[in-house]
Amino acid sequence: MLNLSFVKTFVTLVETGSYVETGKILGLSQPTVSQQIRKLEITLGTSLIHRSNSASTPTQHGRAVLPHARALLKSSEKFVMAAEGNHVSLGCSNNIATYYISSNLKKFVDHEVDPISWDIRSTTNPEIGDLLENGEIDIAATEWADPRPGTIIKPWRREPLVVVVSPTHSLAGEKFISIKKLMNLELIGGEHGSGTGTLLNKALGAKARNLKMVKNLHSTEAVKNAVRAGLGSSIILKGAIIDEVQSGHLACLSIEGITLEKTFHLALPAELPEEALPSRLANFLTQEEKYEK
Repeated sequence: MLNLSFVKTFVTLVETGSYVETGKILGLSQPTVSQQIRKLEITLGTSLIHRSNSASTPTQHGRAVLPHARALLKSSEKFVMAAEGNHVSLGCSNNIATYYISSNLKKFVDHEVDPISWDIRSTTNPEIGDLLENGEIDIAATEWADPRPGTIIKPWRREPLVVVVSPTHSLAGEKFISIKKLMNLELIGGEHGSGTGTLLNKALGAKARNLKMVKNLHSTEAVKNAVRAGLGSSIILKGAIIDEVQSGHLACLSIEGITLEKTFHLALPAELPEEALPSRLANFLTQEEKYEK
């Protein structure tokens, strides 16, 4: 069986390149570091480290196992935190992490009787599903449902999308925009994989192909700044532009005749008991949304 202490010593040695520095970091003598590396190599049946006076570097096999060694150590940390039951790792799409989750998470932290610790990882919607499936996060919050084996999906909240224009745009004073006028706007796209394109295709049908998508900036913040500067218009989650609309730096319009909104979803491992911290967080978020509505 693998000894996690030996694995940690191997990873640290690769990162420092020095038996002496590895010993200092881990509180071990240099002979102990060497002994642990040798025992790990015997367990695996292969050489992991090139030994030299100048620096110790991983062999070809050492480089091959390094990412798995790091993942193993990370999993062991999560194992301990899960046993303690006071830490939750939340994965969010970039938009949810930036504009939505913080206030809800603060309410949950305040609601819990015992202190809890937390961390948030933000990336694209597809990558969040990968993180959950690989066990790197405890619960996922995404802009569309992404069912994976061994997970359950819960609808969380509905968020409207609006057309956003600069405050100097001719439509800035309007509350609605017709589909015909929408087709004449030069639109700037945001984050890839957010599901907005799919929603537009569903709502507009064949007309969606006639939308003038002139740029894609891969970031909602970048899109907002470009729209504010008058470089184009966009279709954005309404919750992402509340401050700018209130301050007069952006203007938003709803599209006449259609309902354009996203349903955010929560995903978590199916085998988690209801009393587990991620399950409690998911239940709190869904109930909080019902209360706010």
